[in-house]
Amino acid sequence: MDFLSDFVARRRLVALFFAAIAVSLVALASPTTASAANLRKYAGIVVDAKTGKTLYSHGADSKRYPASVAKVMTLYIVFEELSAGRLKLNSKLKVSKYASQAVPSKLYLKPGTSITVSDAIQALVTKSANDVARVVAENISGSVPKFADRMTKTARALGMSRTTYKNPSGLPNSAQVTTVRDQARLGMAVFQHFPQYYKYFKTRSFRYRGKTYGNHNRLLGSVRGVDGMKTGYINAAGFNLLTSARHGNRHIVVAAFGFNTGASRNAKVTQLVNKYLPKARKGSYWKEASIAKPGSSVRRAPAIVVALKGQPPVRPNYLGGGSAPLVPAPIEVAVKPAPTPAPVESVAEPIQVAALDAVTPPPSPPSRPIDLLAGTSAKPLGVIAVNAQPQRQSLDQANALQPLNLLGNLINRGSTERRPAPVTPPSLVPPSSIGDPTTTSSIASVDVTQRPELWAIQVGAARNENKATQLLSYANDRLNVLNDYRPSVQNVVRNGQEFYRARFLGFSSEAEATQACNALKEKNVSCLALPG
Repeated sequence: MDFLSDFVARRRLVALFFAAIAVSLVALASPTTASAANLRKYAGIVVDAKTGKTLYSHGADSKRYPASVAKVMTLYIVFEELSAGRLKLNSKLKVSKYASQAVPSKLYLKPGTSITVSDAIQALVTKSANDVARVVAENISGSVPKFADRMTKTARALGMSRTTYKNPSGLPNSAQVTTVRDQARLGMAVFQHFPQYYKYFKTRSFRYRGKTYGNHNRLLGSVRGVDGMKTGYINAAGFNLLTSARHGNRHIVVAAFGFNTGASRNAKVTQLVNKYLPKARKGSYWKEASIAKPGSSVRRAPAIVVALKGQPPVRPNYLGGGSAPLVPAPIEVAVKPAPTPAPVESVAEPIQVAALDAVTPPPSPPSRPIDLLAGTSAKPLGVIAVNAQPQRQSLDQANALQPLNLLGNLINRGSTERRPAPVTPPSLVPPSSIGDPTTTSSIASVDVTQRPELWAIQVGAARNENKATQLLSYANDRLNVLNDYRPSVQNVVRNGQEFYRARFLGFSSEAEATQACNALKEKNVSCLALPG
């Protein structure tokens, strides 16, 4: 009996021991799970760009995934290279095989080809092209990891203490984190340091090799004062937006992350802009709002690695080899105090579209480390002004275009074209299916040689590009799920007449495209599901 009692007691002790271990593991796992879930929650901030004062914040210092808003830092570094004279707007960036294999959204660049810096900037701002982000990274730093390291060091020098970058595109990586406060600071820095290039963020559309790509920031042209910056989406982050608004001699920067839909994000940011822009300071920019450039911090921040001079390194073999790369190797730059900038009044500017046909002279480097609005004296980048008023349609106006929609459907087949319509990219999927929600581990396994058959829906055709864009906007306003697909305006000529097709691309099957089309028809929007 003693033996039996002892055996039972021992079994109880063992059971208690393993129970304690299980409780401990759950306790250890819970914070991680909660932390991971937290990265998808809403966080927002509104900063007065003239005073640096925070006008509104919610979770402003909580970690979030930047998604494609990370491309703002990628562009910041491109602007550094342009200002230093190491790149020009017409410089050609070579495309590697690795860059071409980036998952969508992308331009589908071919290995061995090249893209100009000007086109690369516009592709990042509008299309948010991940292959272009890799091209930029490799041509500036030699590799994506080295470029990401420079991004992080630049962030630290700008005072973005809670931000770490791991790639130039914002594709999923659990170690790539930021805060909306840090991103608002970056938005202010871009405007202060590179006013001559800031106008690129106003680009409403970008035409490249026969295709026109619209800006994903739907607030441009529809919310008074909004003058650009960048949207973002991955499954782990939700829908993000970093934007700037200037009107009535006032200027604010808004960052809002973690929305479940693009429509809810746009509604919230619109509310923040309308509420806080009138409360921002009217007048000159205060020196308290100034952000020192990397390498010239007045706060004695550690020197960071930026390439200002020195001998160029040998280019990597996959970029062609040779001894004369596009950019020199980074070197250590000593910290120097920056002079205090003189206050400058804000100047309202019309929304503009960068013209690809314009020949743009290379910019001159700024004469001051911090120049809040030096762009008023900079040479134009070859732009044309477009109507800044929102392009909205009533239901009656849309119905009035229905005969043209039928014509657009008919011109898809049967006749010989004078020039071919742009080829639809062979692989494009909605943002929600890109990679693993918290890591890039699944991205490397994507087989780019095996692409599924994709479908599109056409919501009509118009006599000019603006009308086609209106058709896309009207359809998107009626069906929010279209935020997950790429709007496209495609030019085509039939029997001597020119038309512009309005389509949404990226449906993974005929059933998916047909379902979306039927939903549009229920809202009195005609459409047609098409392969490709």
